[in-house]
Amino acid sequence: MYRWGDGSSRREAIGALLGAAGYFLLAWGSTALTSGAYAFAVLWPANALLLALLIPVSPNRWPIFLAPAFLANMLANQFAFGTVVGASLYAMANLIEVAIAALILRRSNTGADPFTDVRTMLIFILLGGIGPVFGALVGALTANALYGTGFWIALRNWYLADATGLILFTPLFVGIGSGALWRWYDALGRRGRMEAVLILLIVGFVALVVFRHARNPMLFVMGAPLLLATFRLGPFGTKISFLLFAVLAIDLTMSGEGPIAKAYRDPLERATYLQIYLALMLLMTLPVAADLNARRLLARRLQESEASLRLLASSSADMLVRLDHRGRCVQASGNSALLPVRHGTDLLGNRLADLAEHADAPHVEASFSAAFVNPGEVSRCEFRPLGRPTEYLECTMRALIDGEGHSYGVVGAIRDVSLRKAREQSLALAASTDSLTGALNHAAFMCHLDRLLAALSSPNLALLMIDVDRFKKVNDSFGHLAGDRVLVELHDRLRTLLRDHDVIGRLGGDELAIILDGTSPELAMSIADALRIAVSRNPVVLPDGDTLIMSLSCGIAQARPGMTRHELIKRADEALYIAKNNGRDCVATHAP
Repeated sequence: MYRWGDGSSRREAIGALLGAAGYFLLAWGSTALTSGAYAFAVLWPANALLLALLIPVSPNRWPIFLAPAFLANMLANQFAFGTVVGASLYAMANLIEVAIAALILRRSNTGADPFTDVRTMLIFILLGGIGPVFGALVGALTANALYGTGFWIALRNWYLADATGLILFTPLFVGIGSGALWRWYDALGRRGRMEAVLILLIVGFVALVVFRHARNPMLFVMGAPLLLATFRLGPFGTKISFLLFAVLAIDLTMSGEGPIAKAYRDPLERATYLQIYLALMLLMTLPVAADLNARRLLARRLQESEASLRLLASSSADMLVRLDHRGRCVQASGNSALLPVRHGTDLLGNRLADLAEHADAPHVEASFSAAFVNPGEVSRCEFRPLGRPTEYLECTMRALIDGEGHSYGVVGAIRDVSLRKAREQSLALAASTDSLTGALNHAAFMCHLDRLLAALSSPNLALLMIDVDRFKKVNDSFGHLAGDRVLVELHDRLRTLLRDHDVIGRLGGDELAIILDGTSPELAMSIADALRIAVSRNPVVLPDGDTLIMSLSCGIAQARPGMTRHELIKRADEALYIAKNNGRDCVATHAP
């Protein structure tokens, strides 16, 4: 499909010729619609087509489009007025008008999509009305000089016809050229298209009723179907329904039917009132359509953002909750296993404080109140979930604020801090980490392993048992300081290569263990082999300056729900024994 302004001279030439043909048809049809009873067209959409062609094109390419449009305009005017001079001057007035409008709209960046929001639409309406001023001046002078039409009358009616035509039709023609109209049509779907046809039929029917019957003037009634189209069909539906309404209104009114024709017998007065009426209806519907379109786009972005957030939350170890002004949960996503519920939906309607141990509930309430009454500030609390006194959760809360700056709820992020609390408690007893390497000592590591096994619901937990190959020889040959240096270097390298939630423990001597939580058997094997290669690749610098190439053997055991710590460790030890028997510097896994 041809796209305007794609830089291809051949395509631009074809587009210019097609545009000129369209310009001629619109110009001739607009003039013919007045049935010869009026010197000017009541509504002039031809300039909008030319303007839509120029907006996406660099000004130095405009002559390609302006020249054939000038000839098409002259031809249409010749049919209408019969004089070459008048046709030429009218065509010149239209080209001046379009060129000025294109320059202004290109500079303001509002011509491509004026329905972005109300502000953009109002700017488009304001700036789109400037170009017709210049065209109306030239056209009024020509009408006065050649045809004896009053200058101010010609100026007023020319301006109303052209300004209304530009503002109404330019977004429609731009949408056709950019493909936005077809995308809108596809997005409607079958049901939406049926609804669109029904609404357009309603618009047409109401327009026929309003503009055929003069006994009871009901011009105000047209606002209802136009607003219906605006709310249900979006910007393009608004423009198409307004186009249908305008064509029927012009045809019937200028043919002498309807309330406007009854009130104004003179064709000039009739056309003027009709133009004012169309302009007012246009100004009523387009800003509403722009505002609704902006709200639809915002709602779509919010839905996409919420979908992304839900996806992240569903794969996260944390949980997100939204609480109302009473502290009751209205939305939850993420790891619902953190709280004593079977599913996240079970949280809805419950107060977060009611899901905490009774001794901790006041802390949760106080944190919620602090976040709610202090918008913009973050409040934190730690609590134990009800029925799990050995587990600890941390909730970070922040107030949700409406457009007036008032709090209407709180959003909170809940994460498991049991390991951190376990470390803090162990440090208080002076016994949680290995003083040499910084890894968890035997007791802390086993406690953490017990906690993970108790909550295990899938086989995605692996235990790695690691031994430094020929470590005793290192101690015997280089001394215990060198052996200590090897252990420290080994732990540091492992910690660098592992994920943040992976846990390293020193069980004694040169025996280290690693817990890989949320890890499949295949991934555990890959991680273990990567650790082995990374450790053996770089030598260790000993305290005396000598270097030592170290290697390690690794045994892997995969946990299953219901498995005890002793059974898991036994399996990992057996796999480590297999690795050592296979010549060391390798990885072995326990058969399921």
